[in-house]
Amino acid sequence: MKCESKRFVGFWHYGVVLTYLSVVSAVIGICFSIGGNKRSLPEVGVICLLLSGFCDGFDGAVAKTRKNRTKQDAMFGERIDSLSDLIAFGVAPVMIGFGMHINRWYYMAVYAVYILCALVRLAYFDVTEEIRVQEEGNARRKYYEGLPVTNAGFIVPCFFMAATCFHSEAIQASIMLSGYALIAFAFVLRFKMPKFTVKKLIFVMAGTVIVLGTILILKINGVLPHVILRSWEK
Repeated sequence: MKCESKRFVGFWHYGVVLTYLSVVSAVIGICFSIGGNKRSLPEVGVICLLLSGFCDGFDGAVAKTRKNRTKQDAMFGERIDSLSDLIAFGVAPVMIGFGMHINRWYYMAVYAVYILCALVRLAYFDVTEEIRVQEEGNARRKYYEGLPVTNAGFIVPCFFMAATCFHSEAIQASIMLSGYALIAFAFVLRFKMPKFTVKKLIFVMAGTVIVLGTILILKINGVLPHVILRSWEK
């Protein structure tokens, strides 16, 4: 099936739309998180991170609905997925912490390690997946080694919600940096994590939304505090 544009490189069809939307959402989230010359809005970054997570959760299923995919088309989808994941779940989550003004110079080490572990995890998955397909064919993968990078799309918002319950700058920093460190460690730790089917994935996503939504409602109603520190300066 011919899918390439006659005027532009790459593939432009509905099978990759969700992947592209994930990147767009991530870039928007990064811009709002760091703020630039305007006020940083890491909460918008969290929303965009969740949207990227939803897009990534179903991009593979959507791509597989296309019939008669060429080898080049399939390989492009695999590569673009990993590249987009590095932006959406490697760089964007770190910018949320940066936008919370957890930005002292020595915190950069945690951010760098997080992104590096995400990069290593994605590259390792690409290599092992290609070898697996060559040896096993198109048999469905039953488990992952290490925590898939895309899980950050739902784990980081949980740490954000917990951190913003406290007024203390030190506590917020401790919670977020501990979250980044734990997630980074899980990316490269060799353990078997079952791969969810689409139905189980929907169930997990729905559960995450319910939990985060409940916490958000409690924050809006004043039951739980919601504090976004805009600056470390006194």
